[in-house]
Amino acid sequence: MHTLAAGGSASWIFTVVGVLIVVALLVLLWTSRRRLARRPNPPQTPQPRQDSWEEPDDPKP
Repeated sequence: MHTLAAGGSASWIFTVVGVLIVVALLVLLWTSRRRLARRPNPPQTPQPRQDSWEEPDDPKP
């Protein structure tokens, strides 16, 4: 019978690398959420030309 699993010395390395990747992804998620929470809200008042698709030099119809 053949053993298909990784040897004992290499398996703990893969486990440590996997845990480090998961921790890194969780830290990135946490920092991006904090950065988004600090972003100011968009202005609530109407902005000039907010719904215009024309360039400023285009003639009015």
